[in-house]
Amino acid sequence: MIRAKLKYFYPILSAVILASSIHAAEIDFNASVDQTTVGLGDQFTLTVTVQGQDMASVPKPELPDMPDFNLLGNSSSQSTNIQFVNGQMSKQASVNFIYYLSARKLGKLTIDPCKIKYKDQEYTSQPIQIEVTKTSTVRAQPSQPGRTSGGQSNIPLEENLFLSANSDKRTVYVGEQINVDFTLYNRFQISDARIADMPAFSGFWTEKIYDAEKFNWKQKTLDGKQYQYMMLKKVALFPMSSGEFAVSPMAMNIAVVQSSRDFFDFFGTTKSVKIESKLININVKPLPENMPAEFTGGVGKFSIQASLDRNTATGNEPINLTVKITGSGNIRLIEKPLIAAIPGLKIMDPEIKENIQVSGDVIKGSKTFNFPIIPQTDGKYVIPTVNMAYFDPADKSYHTIQTQQFECTASGCTQSAPLVEATGMKVLGTDINYIKPNVSVLAGSSFNIPQWAWYIYLLFPAMILSAFWYRGHQEKLSTDKGYARKHRSEGLAKKRLRQSERYLKDKDIKNFYSSLSQAVLGFIGDRYNLDTSALTRDQLKMNLASRNIQENIISELLRLIDDCDLARFSPSAASDLDPFRLQEKAKEVLSQL
Repeated sequence: MIRAKLKYFYPILSAVILASSIHAAEIDFNASVDQTTVGLGDQFTLTVTVQGQDMASVPKPELPDMPDFNLLGNSSSQSTNIQFVNGQMSKQASVNFIYYLSARKLGKLTIDPCKIKYKDQEYTSQPIQIEVTKTSTVRAQPSQPGRTSGGQSNIPLEENLFLSANSDKRTVYVGEQINVDFTLYNRFQISDARIADMPAFSGFWTEKIYDAEKFNWKQKTLDGKQYQYMMLKKVALFPMSSGEFAVSPMAMNIAVVQSSRDFFDFFGTTKSVKIESKLININVKPLPENMPAEFTGGVGKFSIQASLDRNTATGNEPINLTVKITGSGNIRLIEKPLIAAIPGLKIMDPEIKENIQVSGDVIKGSKTFNFPIIPQTDGKYVIPTVNMAYFDPADKSYHTIQTQQFECTASGCTQSAPLVEATGMKVLGTDINYIKPNVSVLAGSSFNIPQWAWYIYLLFPAMILSAFWYRGHQEKLSTDKGYARKHRSEGLAKKRLRQSERYLKDKDIKNFYSSLSQAVLGFIGDRYNLDTSALTRDQLKMNLASRNIQENIISELLRLIDDCDLARFSPSAASDLDPFRLQEKAKEVLSQL
């Protein structure tokens, strides 16, 4: 009987032991983020946690495809909790795999489940929703005191963990390139690092040279000490005006791993500290006063070349003159070169294209101006040389460069229609058909003039005066450029604003800002007969002030232009701009002129 019972006992006992071993092999696996709402480009942390009892080595989790996110770096941390119950030791271990991410686009994004295989079983985490906004949500986190006895906690931070900011020049000319870099130096073990405050570059035009996308430590010796270092950011700055300027500090929140306190604290704790770089002061000198008339804002070294797409034109078809400026320096800030007026040819505003690269920390590239030239009358024309002057900081002098001249021929141009006669009357013919009535049927008539005829008599002088006014108006349109531009300014502005609205509806933001800027500058130029493309910001402000325009309206106009330029050439620095508000603001300001 006992043997019969034992026959059933051993299988049951084996099943219990097997179930216990399977249960012991189970782990908890989950993923979480430190914030579910982040700014575009801001760093946030994805933590994948594996917890279990008596875990052996744990493989790294398998991350899902994340096309909407940048992986900036990763680290890991471990902790173990040991307990003695009824003389038996149990060990609960936890491993955190930490990934530093940033979002690539706006909207509601999803991080798909992570996976891990442990002892022939596959575990899956839950998906995570992330909302990405235009406004940065990065905030400096308060330092959390850690356990600081022994080891690294006694090492001073100032000498062993710091953020360095350097510039290759401290005194420059307006428009001259300055390179500024921010580098993290470290002699500790770091579990987490994130940027708390980005530096501000007020008064400078910026071009990105380098932004770190992941942790890439290198070794370097400073003052006899071995450091790990990593460059975080490098930018090229171009000062917009003279004076004293400052580059504000970059700040970082860093989690430093503290050494273990006792036997049971296997992995230690972390201490959060905030470090920041020093302020960089830049002295910007004005350009020398002997500025040539051909100077278009270029500071650096440049060359120029030009070409025509054809030498003959038929029937008012345009000839395109392409002027290409190539070199190194503040290429984006170079304005269009002046082309002398040529009687019989109408030179239109150019289409502008830029091609900018970074080569050896120097901003290089080209800027191309495509001028459509429309023949007005038949004939042979000479397009003179196009001259441009730039300032070279290396020898502290201006240089003038020029293209070759071109010849072209126009034929079959449509002639302007003749002016209407002052009376507005048109002679249809010279033949006169005489009326020969029958005298016997002629009735008597009164010589009293009806009242309605007097109104017709009064209408004739008004028509004559209107014809004279219209003729004078047409002559003034053809001879007075300022009058003609002012006359058409309102219509063109409405047309350009409608175009910018279409870009905005199509979500073509880049072309929207370009179109809105052209609408504002075009209206100012037409309204006051100014070549706005040839004026600096200060010159434009002075010209508007001399026409008794209210100061607040001038400020709003300049702010509109600055916002459009910022969005066109430095989109990352203009993420907080509202294009709909700018469109309405442009309509409001232009209506006040």
